[in-house]
Amino acid sequence: CETSEQTNIGFDERFLDSRLGVHADFYIKTTKDWLVEAPILDTAGARPPVINGGDVKNTGFELVLNWNDRIGKLNYSIGVNGAYNKNEVGKIPTNDGIIHGLTNMLYANSEEFYRAQNGYAIGYFWGYKTAGIFQNQADIDAWKAAGNGILQGENVKPGDVKFVDQQKDGIIDVNDKVDLGNGMPDFTYGFNISLDYKGFDFSVYANGAAGNKIVQSYGSQAGKYANYTTAFLNRWTGEGTSNRMPRVTDTNINWQFSDLYLQDGDYLRISNITLGYDFSKLIKWKYISQCRLYASVQNAFTFTKYDGMDPEIGYGTDGWVYGVDLGYYPRPRTFLFGVNLKF
Repeated sequence: CETSEQTNIGFDERFLDSRLGVHADFYIKTTKDWLVEAPILDTAGARPPVINGGDVKNTGFELVLNWNDRIGKLNYSIGVNGAYNKNEVGKIPTNDGIIHGLTNMLYANSEEFYRAQNGYAIGYFWGYKTAGIFQNQADIDAWKAAGNGILQGENVKPGDVKFVDQQKDGIIDVNDKVDLGNGMPDFTYGFNISLDYKGFDFSVYANGAAGNKIVQSYGSQAGKYANYTTAFLNRWTGEGTSNRMPRVTDTNINWQFSDLYLQDGDYLRISNITLGYDFSKLIKWKYISQCRLYASVQNAFTFTKYDGMDPEIGYGTDGWVYGVDLGYYPRPRTFLFGVNLKF
């Protein structure tokens, strides 16, 4: 069975005639013998068994600050919150101390690209580092002369990816794959502002995250019938045209899992903006104590460098890997209009 143990040290108090509220919490949470589906071949023909996968330790700190006050007839409230979390896996009961991720996720016959491993964050991305694109034959020759391995072998051409030879042994293989980051944010944060003045009310709520990576793959890069996004319009087509997006070929060697799939997942989302007015402040009704009309926008704005549809990516297929974007439908921007009546 799966069990959890948690230690909390907290502080919760109000100051300055209750105008300032402070909540702080330090925690250590350990999930022991976490339940996970064992990786099996697709040809097994049945669901994989559920096994105990080891321990997962989360250590973090949360802080919430709230300020409530009045200026004349203006009532206002401002709140900010932030949280830091560090995640680490240990005591995985396998020979190599690893629970392997699924295959065939990014494209047909794609290899494992995430895993849980002793001493690492759960669901970390495992792949090759890259050092740009070969621009010409002289670039290729210089790379070889420096003793670096080439994944494409003798078939390498200008426009192909430079995969980093971490072992410096002249060979690119699984031993050169490294931790490329993970999809769990180091920091999450948010803020809210509420105003109330002579029957008018206005509020803004926002949330965000920082320190996480997103794996983006909207289709197959395998073979001549591959499915590409418009990002490939900026691919390498000649010397100096791109140092990140490789040439398009009828093989997928350039698209072995690497940091080319990864983008920073940092974002700030204005999740809700609401403006309302209580007409009972203006017109007195005998049986109505409140007649509030309001307009609201949900998912109003998102500020991010991520070029996908939505940076707020949750769990993947396995249930223990964050930040894998296979083309999930984005959160819609929603406009709401309504009325609140109190009798």
